[in-house]
Amino acid sequence: MVKNLTYKTGQSSKGISSNKINLGTKIAPYIFISPYFLIWIAFTIFPILFTFYISLTEWNGFDKKIFVGLQNYVHLIKDERFYSALGNTLLFMVMIIPVQIFLGMVIAAMLSNKNMIGKNTFRLFNFLPYLTTPVALGLIFGILFDYQFGNINAVLSGLGLIKENINWLGEPWPSRIMISLITIWRYYGYTSILFLAGITNISPELYEAGDIDGANPVQKFFKITVPLLKPVFIFVVLTTMIGCFQIFEEPFMMFTSQGQPLVGGPENASLTGVWLMYDTAFGTVMNFGYGSTIAYGLFVFIGFLTVIANHIMKRGED
Repeated sequence: MVKNLTYKTGQSSKGISSNKINLGTKIAPYIFISPYFLIWIAFTIFPILFTFYISLTEWNGFDKKIFVGLQNYVHLIKDERFYSALGNTLLFMVMIIPVQIFLGMVIAAMLSNKNMIGKNTFRLFNFLPYLTTPVALGLIFGILFDYQFGNINAVLSGLGLIKENINWLGEPWPSRIMISLITIWRYYGYTSILFLAGITNISPELYEAGDIDGANPVQKFFKITVPLLKPVFIFVVLTTMIGCFQIFEEPFMMFTSQGQPLVGGPENASLTGVWLMYDTAFGTVMNFGYGSTIAYGLFVFIGFLTVIANHIMKRGED
């Protein structure tokens, strides 16, 4: 009787230890990946939810929060400056996206040419503008676009294209053109890297077949490269479009470094959504609640526009 009891007790202890091992085996993977989810929740999910909560309040960052419900969103719908910022951003998109994508694609095709000498060096110089800091950006282009002594006006005058100096920082449309040129210069290298990665994935046999058929480089570019880059093209268009809605550093550094008293440039011509959000939350107004509301308004508008653009570009793909 004692032997049987001992045997059963031993068998039971083995079953318990086996269950513990199985439970530990199941829990271990979640323990190992938990740091990622904790960081993701702390730095992504929590800020999103906290920002939405702040958007329902009136708060300057120091005093007690005052809950106002949807009052900030009602004010946003009637805010003319918000619509002006969206309009400026759409204009920037029209001026930036075609030129930046064209330059990026052409430069990527050149850098992928096997016969090009020193292409690795050119790839480095091509990407350097993307690494330029905003402070240096404001100082350099502030000198280049200066109304009286700027190099841009000097070159245009020397070529006979203008009779009087252009006030790039004091007139609406010149300021928009200036911001567009700076943005293109800064990000075309990043765009070309994306296209270059897509070109390197195209099979060389297709280009060899084009050579056999007697196609010249231009024909191979439009008949082989461009069609096969459609997935990369869609990705670049969408990311560039979203990037246009995030334009802030370029106009902010240009106008603040030159001592412009008005936020958004002349007649708010260079005011963007992010700049409006920054000025509302951290600038002249110090209203975190309404600044958060602007952020969510931009999020909804960007998401809506992205879905439409993605649907249009992928139409007929299947």
